[in-house]
Amino acid sequence: MTTPTLLPHHDGSPLHVSTQTPALGELVRVRLRVPADYPALRAVRTLSNPDHEPAWTEATELGTADGWTWWEAPIVVRNRRHGYRWLLVHESGRVEWLNQAGLSDLETRDADDFALIAHPAPPEWMYDAVMYQVFPDRFARSAAADRHPTPDWAIPATWDEPVDPVMPGRSQQFYGGDLDGIREHLDHLVGLGVNLLYLTPFFPAASNHRYDASSFTSVDPLLGGDEALIRLVEAAHERGIRVIGDLTTNHSGDRHEWFQAALGNPEAPEGEFYYFTDAAHTRYESWLGTPTLPKFNWASPGLRRRFIEGPDSVVAQWLKPPFSLDGWRIDVANMTGRLGDVDLNAEVRQLTRQTMIETNPDTILIAEITNDASGDLTGDGWHGAMTYPSFARPLWAWLCEPTGEPYLTGDGQERTEPWFFGQPVGGIPRYDARQFVGAVTRFTAGIPWRVRLGNMQTLDSHDTARFATNAPAEV
Repeated sequence: MTTPTLLPHHDGSPLHVSTQTPALGELVRVRLRVPADYPALRAVRTLSNPDHEPAWTEATELGTADGWTWWEAPIVVRNRRHGYRWLLVHESGRVEWLNQAGLSDLETRDADDFALIAHPAPPEWMYDAVMYQVFPDRFARSAAADRHPTPDWAIPATWDEPVDPVMPGRSQQFYGGDLDGIREHLDHLVGLGVNLLYLTPFFPAASNHRYDASSFTSVDPLLGGDEALIRLVEAAHERGIRVIGDLTTNHSGDRHEWFQAALGNPEAPEGEFYYFTDAAHTRYESWLGTPTLPKFNWASPGLRRRFIEGPDSVVAQWLKPPFSLDGWRIDVANMTGRLGDVDLNAEVRQLTRQTMIETNPDTILIAEITNDASGDLTGDGWHGAMTYPSFARPLWAWLCEPTGEPYLTGDGQERTEPWFFGQPVGGIPRYDARQFVGAVTRFTAGIPWRVRLGNMQTLDSHDTARFATNAPAEV
C-alpha cells in the first residue's frame, strides 16, 4: 500500500490557533504547517471576510521542525463568526486554497472557512466529556419502583420481558425503570470512564420515552419525583459525573397543562403558545402531523417568558439548586421555531443560552439536528449537536456488515433490509475508509472547530437501531 502524500494542514487546536475564545477586536495568531518537502512556496496568506468584505494578512515563515515548515499569520476578529482560509502561492505560480473542506486548486466558498467564534464559549469540561445516555424506563429499577402505580397509558412489562417494537407497545410498553435505579448504578458508569450522564426526559408524560411532556415543572412521580432527581444529581456530582437533561422546545404533549388550558378556549393566554388553525382552538399544528405533540409558536412572548427566558423559566429552574443540572440536550432543535415562512430558531437558541449563562455559565447546550447541522451550528447558541451524517451514518456505512436478519417495523411489517436512519436507500451503504473520511469532512466543513468539538460522536441513540446489530463481532 502506498503511503498517502502529506498535505498542508490547519485546524482549530492549540498548535494551530492561539485561542478559541477570542473577544471582538482581539488579535489571534493562526498557524499553518506544510510538509518540508512540499513544492516551494513564494507566499502564504489568509483571506478573511469581515463584514462580507475581503481582508488579507501575510503569513511569516517560523521555521521547520519534525518534517514540517510552520507559517503564522495574524487575524483580528471583526465579527462574532470570523471566517478565514489559507492561500498558498507556489514559486511555480500555482495557487492553492485550504479551508475546512480540504486543499483545493480552485477558489473556495466562505461557507467552508475555518472560523473564530466571539460568542460566549462553552465550559472547558465539555471538551473532555465522556457521555453515557440513559433512557430511564429501560436502565434500572430501584426497590421503590414496585410501589409506583401503573399509569393509564402503559402496557406493563416485566423486567426480563422482550421489548415490543410494534406500536402501541413501541411507545407504551412500561418497564418501570426509575431515577433511583440509575443512582444505584453510578459506580458502573464510573468504571466505564463516564463523566457526563445524559438523561432523556424525566417529565410527566403519556409514553415510555416522555417526549410528550404534560408538565415541565416537575419530575414524573413514576421516576421517583423531584427528590429522586436531586438524589441522582448529588450522587453523580460526588463521583465527578455531570448530568444534563432533555427538553422538547419544538412541542409539548397534548396532555400538557398549557395546551389543555388553550384547547377549545380561544380566550386562554396559553392559546398564543401554539399554532391553532381554527377560531375555536380545536385544530392545530403538530410535530410531523402527530396530534399528541402540538407545536410551539415561539412568536409568543408569554411562551418565551415561561419556557426559556429569565430566572423563572423552565430552562433556568432545573439548572439552579436543588436540581443543579449541568445543561440541556434540546430535542428536535432543528425544527424548533420553524414552520413554513417562519424561522425563529436563532432567537430561541440565543435566548435559551443567555438564560443559561445568567443562571449558571458552567453549563452546556446541545441540539438534536438529525441531518446537515452546519446551518445552525454557528456558535451563537448551540455548543454542539446530536447529529448523524457527520459521524454515525458514515461509520455504519464503513464498519457494518448486515446479515439480513428479519425484524419488525413500528407498524408490524417484517423486513430484512437493514434500517439506516430512515433513509430509503436500500439498506446500509458500503463505504471504504476514504469515503468515511470524505463524509465526515463534508458534513463538518461548515461547522466552526469549537462547535465541532461539542458534537456527540454517537454510535447509536434511543432514536436509532443498535450499531451492534449489524456490526461484525471483531468491531
